[in-house]
Amino acid sequence: MARRWPDGVTCPRCGSKKVLFQAKYNRWQCGSKHDLRQFTAKTGTIFEESPLGLDKWLMAMWMVVNCKNGVSSYEIAKAVGVTQKSAWFMDHRIREALGMAAKNKFTGEVEADETFIGGKARNMHIAKRQRRITGTAARIRLPSWAS
Repeated sequence: MARRWPDGVTCPRCGSKKVLFQAKYNRWQCGSKHDLRQFTAKTGTIFEESPLGLDKWLMAMWMVVNCKNGVSSYEIAKAVGVTQKSAWFMDHRIREALGMAAKNKFTGEVEADETFIGGKARNMHIAKRQRRITGTAARIRLPSWAS
């Protein structure tokens, strides 16, 4: 809560600082009259309306961010200790929040470290190699039998 509201708790819907903590329900209530006055720390985030605790969400986020080849919902389910359906739901919400689910991922300048794109040219079929490798990057020297 200290990270989300460093200057004190505010209503995520109207921005009012006039809020009251309801210990019985473990949530806050805004003093202004509007719809959906009650809120928690999860309100307005990807964790909203999820019965899973933040400990499981943060572990799943760590897995998605740190696995360079991607992570499946089965792996998340096993590591976090939830069902595969819950892990799938978490995985999709995390990817949406990170912008990984966007249609046009690469628009503009992109910098990537430790990136794997495609395979080795020597493992490609000759027709595919000639079609895909047009000489815009490093030159590939074909063996004499390939020409």
